[in-house]
Amino acid sequence: MLKKNHIIYLMVALSTFSCGKKFLDKKPIARPVDATFYKTEDDIIAAVNAAYDPLGWDNDASGSFHIPDFWWDVISDDAVKGGDGSGDQPYANELETFTARPNNIALSLNWNRWYTGIYRANLVIERAPKSNASKALRDRVVAEAQFLRALYYQKLVNVFGGVPLVDHVLSSSEYTMPRATEAQIYTLIESDFTAAAAVLPEKGGIEIGRATKGAALGLLARAYLHQTSARFGDPAPKWQKIFSTCETIINSKKYDLVADYATIHLVAGEHNAESLFEVENISGTTGYGNANEGTIINVMLRGRSEGGWGFNRPSMDLVNEFEGGDPRYAATIIDAGRKLYDGEDPYINNTDITKYPFTNKYSRKYIEPIKALESGQSQGPSNVRVIRYSDVLLMYAEAANELGKTSDALAKLNLVRKRVGLADVTETDKAKLRDKIWHERRVELALEQIRFFDLVRQDRAFEVMSKFSNEEGGGLFKKGVNEIFPIPASEIDMSQGAIVQNPGYN
Repeated sequence: MLKKNHIIYLMVALSTFSCGKKFLDKKPIARPVDATFYKTEDDIIAAVNAAYDPLGWDNDASGSFHIPDFWWDVISDDAVKGGDGSGDQPYANELETFTARPNNIALSLNWNRWYTGIYRANLVIERAPKSNASKALRDRVVAEAQFLRALYYQKLVNVFGGVPLVDHVLSSSEYTMPRATEAQIYTLIESDFTAAAAVLPEKGGIEIGRATKGAALGLLARAYLHQTSARFGDPAPKWQKIFSTCETIINSKKYDLVADYATIHLVAGEHNAESLFEVENISGTTGYGNANEGTIINVMLRGRSEGGWGFNRPSMDLVNEFEGGDPRYAATIIDAGRKLYDGEDPYINNTDITKYPFTNKYSRKYIEPIKALESGQSQGPSNVRVIRYSDVLLMYAEAANELGKTSDALAKLNLVRKRVGLADVTETDKAKLRDKIWHERRVELALEQIRFFDLVRQDRAFEVMSKFSNEEGGGLFKKGVNEIFPIPASEIDMSQGAIVQNPGYN
C-alpha cells in the first residue's frame, strides 16, 4: 500500500473530496499538480477535506465488498454477521469466526482506506504551513490533519497491532518501511491528538462535522484507555491521564447527555449535545465507491423484509445483558413483533432463518425520514457516531474507580444511568464496581464498534469470546492470536518482506 498509494493518491488527494454535509459547498478543483497546489486558503481547505473523506468509505467501487465499521461489532459477543447466511459477504464471516487469513478483502480494503487518510493528512501537515493562507487557518487545518492522522492510526493499531509508522510524505527509498511497535504508534497518536486539542476550537466554534478540541481530547482519552492492558505495563499513569483528560472535557461545559436516548441515532439527533465527533454522510448520490457521499450501513442493517440486508444482528448474549426496564434495549434492538414505521413486523417474510433480532441503531435512521430513497441502497444519510459524551463519562468513571476515587466514579456512572431512568449504583468495592462500569459501557455503547476493543484492553477477550457459542463464532478464538488480525498479504509482498506477519497467521 505504501508504494502504490504514494503514487495513486498523489493525484487523487489533491481533488476536493468532501467528508460532510457542511463541506459540500466547496467547489471542486480538478486534479491540480502538486507544484501549484497548497497555495491558497481554498487549496488547503480542499486538501484537509480530502483527508476526512476515507472515514466515510464503506464499500468498494463495484459494490461487491462492503467494509462498514460495524464489522467490528461482529467480531465481538454483541453481534452476529447476519445477512443471508455464511456465503453472504464471506470475508465478514471469516472475521466473525476468527478464521480470517492474510488475503481477507475487508482487512486489505480497510488497511488501504486508513493509510490513504494518513497519506492525505501528511500532505496537509507538510504543505499547508507553506501556503499563503492566514496563520490562523494554516494552524487550524494542520491541527485537523493531526487529528485525522491520529484517528486513522487508532483504527489501524486496534485491528492490526503494530503497523508502519508513516508520519511524513514518503520518498521512494522509504516504500519498504517495517512495522513500528504498538507503543510507538500510540506515542504518535497521543502526540497528534494533544497537538490538535491545543489548537482546535471548542464545539460550536467551527463548521459542523470538523474536528474540535473536545473530539481530540475524547479520542485521546480512548487511546490512553486502550493502553491499560497488562501488556503495556503499569496502567496507573494511563488511568490518571484518562481521568484528567475526561475531566477537562466535562469541565468545558460544551457537552451534555440528551434527555431521550432513543433520539441519539436518528437523523434528527445528529450533532446533538453529547456528540463529540461523527463521520458525515449525506443522501442524494448514487452508485458505489469512494466518491459516494452516502452510506451503505442503513440498508445493510435494516430487516430483510423491510428491503434491507439484515446484517449486524444483535446476539442473544447482548439481549440478555440489558436490565429490565432499560429503554436503551428498544433503542438498540428490534425484536420479533415490534412494529416498524409502516406497521410491519420486520420478521414477516424474512428470508434469514437465524434466531437473532435486528439492530435498531442506524437502520431506523434510514427508514424514518427518507422512505422514498429505498432504492438508493448506497446513499443512506446516517452520520456514524465515533465518540459520545456518555463514553467520556464512563471512561472518567472507570479511571476514577481504578484511582480509588469511588465517589467520583459513582457520580458519573449514575449520571449515565439516570438519563435512562435506572436506579443508582451504590457499590464501593473496586472490583465489583469495575464490573458494573463494564456492564454500563456494554449496554450504553452497544453496537457502536467499541465492545471487542474493550474486551482486548480489559485482557478479557479470550475469557469472553471462548464462552461465546461456536454458532456465533467466538468459540474459535485463539488466545495470543485473535486479539488482532492478520496483516494483508499484499502489503507484506509490496514491502519486500520488511513487514512481518502477526503471530499465528503465517
